[in-house]
Amino acid sequence: MPLKLGPDQIGFNARGDGPFALPFPEQIDYFRQKLNLPTQHYDDIIKSAHDRAFVVAGAAKADLLNDLRQAVDRSIVEGKSIGWFRQEFDNIVKKNGWHGWTGEDTADGRDWRTRVIYRTNLSASYAAGRYAQLTNPALLKSRPYWKYIHNDTVQHPRPLHQSWNGLVLRYDDPFWQSHFPPNGWGCRCRVTAVRADEYNGGQAPDDGTYEHVDRHGEVHTIPKGIDYGWDYTPGAGIVENLKDTALKKAEDLPKPLAKALETDIKQAGVKVFEPQKTAKLAAKWAMDNDLVDFADYGKIDAAVANAMNQSLFEHLREFPELRTNQKFVGTAQQQFKRWRELSIADYVAKLKDNGISEDIAQQYAERMIKPLKMKGNAFAHSWKQAQVSGIAVNEKWGKTPVDFNEALALSVRSSFHPIGCDTIKSVVDHELGHQLDDLLGLDAMDEVRTLYKEALRAGIKEEVSGYAGKNIKEFIAECWAEALNNETPRKYAKEVSAIIRSEYRRRFAAS
Repeated sequence: MPLKLGPDQIGFNARGDGPFALPFPEQIDYFRQKLNLPTQHYDDIIKSAHDRAFVVAGAAKADLLNDLRQAVDRSIVEGKSIGWFRQEFDNIVKKNGWHGWTGEDTADGRDWRTRVIYRTNLSASYAAGRYAQLTNPALLKSRPYWKYIHNDTVQHPRPLHQSWNGLVLRYDDPFWQSHFPPNGWGCRCRVTAVRADEYNGGQAPDDGTYEHVDRHGEVHTIPKGIDYGWDYTPGAGIVENLKDTALKKAEDLPKPLAKALETDIKQAGVKVFEPQKTAKLAAKWAMDNDLVDFADYGKIDAAVANAMNQSLFEHLREFPELRTNQKFVGTAQQQFKRWRELSIADYVAKLKDNGISEDIAQQYAERMIKPLKMKGNAFAHSWKQAQVSGIAVNEKWGKTPVDFNEALALSVRSSFHPIGCDTIKSVVDHELGHQLDDLLGLDAMDEVRTLYKEALRAGIKEEVSGYAGKNIKEFIAECWAEALNNETPRKYAKEVSAIIRSEYRRRFAAS
């Protein structure tokens, strides 16, 4: 299961820069305790009723709703991207014969509907999970105040949400009953716990209210800045008995919907990193858990294979779009072998299409496509070759982790590699830094190029590492490795890692 944090750790754990990629137990628990509730309209249930029910407007069939639920569950637990969710959505729509958006079947309608389902469930489950953490009695004792934080990465910030940024109020202030984020469709604001000395005596703002008339003609008075149906605290009502409350809510629903209320939830396992006893099992685990298309660690030590898997697993949780290029993980020798086998097979097929016999084609292809060798004493590499793109460790080092670690320690002492990068996992982090560079085109960004030139002038060996001075791509990978492995990353590591996360969010988080 995901790591349970102590109360004080929880106080610092509110992530506004990517909360949906790293689920925590309370977030998962909140989502999985819901009952499937078929609905015809988006406001068949509102406010805290969402704490009890999983709904998708217009999804009135139990099978359809369950399929959508499983897709959302994987998005939360496994950190799946919205691109992945949209593919699942298309498959589910086709399977169930459902049109899940208003109006005709268009790309814009599909994109809008999937974005609403994806973002709403992920943001609400995150908020509810955070509420469960923040109301931990041990945390409230040391950090009894909450701070509202606006997420500045949203494309269309709301002025009132911006005005609440930095507001500190006691956890039981009535303000939080209606203003605990998210506070509307697409809102990505958050709350974190702070000590009493951060409270400056401020009061909750009075921004006024507005009236919303629902489709039944009923008038609702809502605080300004809050969308209809969002003026509640996600997760606050879970202290009540789940089943009884859900059924009571159903009494107010149309009879066909109430009758269709699901009473059981299928509990699926939470995906976590699991070290394996052998390299062969580690390769199987990597493929079984969809880290790569193909894995082959040869006969290297299991500890090295596990370090490879762990780093890749953690990167895919934070950067799901990296998965597109992960065709292979393992040793470079096996990667080269697989590349040659696939290349020969492709070449043979082309020759056969031109009337050449298979035996002759095989012989010719084997002569034309030469075996590759790992260069020098390289620890590992990242390869962009289309059929086997991914990261791989040099078998020479992978067989002997003791020698591997000693060599890494020496490289750090001599400043050839950054501070903290004396572990096998740090080598993998470095190679995945190259993968992020390839994905985002970091080496072509003016901001990164400026930092690289500045580091060169400042003395790159002392500021980052000797290897970072080789070229801008190694600079990026070295900075990324330091950011993940040095407890107190230095200037360039911090700035490059911030650019990586910001650029990834810009490219993919709002897509």
